[in-house]
This record gives sequence, C-alpha cells and structure tokens, in this order.
Amino acid sequence: MTTMKRAMRTLWWAAIAALCFAPSAVSQTSVTLTSPPPGDSYDGIYVSPYFATVGGVANTAVVCDDFADETSIGSTWNATITQFSGMSSTNTAWGNAGAALTLYNPVAWLTLQVLQQTPGSLGQIIDSYALWAVFDPTGVESYLASHPITGGSLTTADLCDDIFGGTSGCTTSTASPGSLLYTAENQTYTTGEFANMEIIAPDITGSNPAKVCTAGTNCPAQEFISVVSEGGAALAYLFLAGLCCFGAMFLRSRRQVATLERT
Repeated sequence: MTTMKRAMRTLWWAAIAALCFAPSAVSQTSVTLTSPPPGDSYDGIYVSPYFATVGGVANTAVVCDDFADETSIGSTWNATITQFSGMSSTNTAWGNAGAALTLYNPVAWLTLQVLQQTPGSLGQIIDSYALWAVFDPTGVESYLASHPITGGSLTTADLCDDIFGGTSGCTTSTASPGSLLYTAENQTYTTGEFANMEIIAPDITGSNPAKVCTAGTNCPAQEFISVVSEGGAALAYLFLAGLCCFGAMFLRSRRQVATLERT
C-alpha cells in the first residue's frame, strides 16, 4: 500500500469516526452571564431567556432550568456543554442530583415555549416557572406561596393553577391533568426531537458535589439550556460526508489505475 493510499484511508476513517461521534459531543468551556432577560422579572425573579457569552460566542440566548441555585449577572464559570444525545448522570447538573434524564424532554419542550413567547409576556412568565417546576416543583410552589402577589394581571395563585392545575392556588406541587407541567411531562417525545439543543451544566466542585449549593461551595452557577443553529452542524456533516465520498472515489480510482497497470 502506497503512502498516499494509507494517508487517504486514514483520513477517510477519521471522517467516518467524526460523523459517528459528533452527535454525542461533550465539551467544556467558559460561560459568562452578560445581561438579564429583556422581559425583566416576576415576583422578584428574572424569567428566561438570559443572554450569555458561551465559549466566546456573545449574546447567546440561554434558558434557565434551575430554580434551586443562583447566578449573578456578570459572573463567569466553567461549564460542560452536552448535546441532548449525549446526556448522562455525570455531565448534567440534575442528572448528578439523581433526577431522571427523561425529564430533560419536558424541559426542552418548555424551553421552546419560552423562546417563542413575547419578551415579558404573561405566557413567558408562566412557561419559565413551569420549566423550573420540572426539576424542582416543591421549590417553585413553596416560593410562590411564601411570596404572594394578590393583584395585577397574574396573581401567584393563578400562576400556580396554570403550572400545577386545580383551583387551590399554591397549595400543592403535584401536577394534575390539564396543567402546563402535566402536559409537558406526559407528552410522547421522539428520539432526536431536541437534537439542536444543548445543556450548559456548571462544573460542580467540592468534596461532596450536590445539586443544591452548600454555603456557595458546590454550585458555581445554574444550569442553562440553549438552542444552537442547525446550519453550522449541517454544514459540518455535509463537509464530512463529502470528504468520505471523495476518499471513496479516490481509493476506487487508485485501484482501477493499479488494475490497468497490471494488465
């Protein structure tokens, strides 16, 4: 086998490997939360989306799925970024805490609802709090019950009814049929449905890592979800696929030339 043929075969297999492993890529990078949501806040808490610089990419819209921890505007931390196909109990914050990874499906669905809403709208507020309730229903219900808003266009009792269902306000964290949380958690999701979404999980430190921060030592930030442009990934796949095809054609032409030379 000639040196050129060996080089092309190596390049070909490398391209195939890249195609196979790219969907479950996991990377570590720096994240800086740069600005609060354009929709401001509800009941003293900013609702998503926020904007961050992720791996050097500024103004990245990120949606928070973490009601248990806090992140300050302007803070920077190291994070593990994982595509949905590569989720595990070690590269996601809630997976590390023992939550079922399947709960990331309703989180992803609600993330899309948040991003489709008008900034600051009641719908965006409701979707943001429902998203937080996927992993931390008790925390959301308890906070709203202890920080009641009794007037205006959206009371906390009405918000709890939208999230958890029923007509009893903020007295239960169990989702009933017809509620937004129940709808999100009981849909049928397909494999690859959220392939263009990534989980931005903080790199947890400390001798006893836990989801909920202990004296601020274990959780440097909240976990966020982002939607990535499919264009860049598609171009990369097309390039790699083209490279594979070129390699195949090159090796085939070399074999044909070799055959002719022997005849």
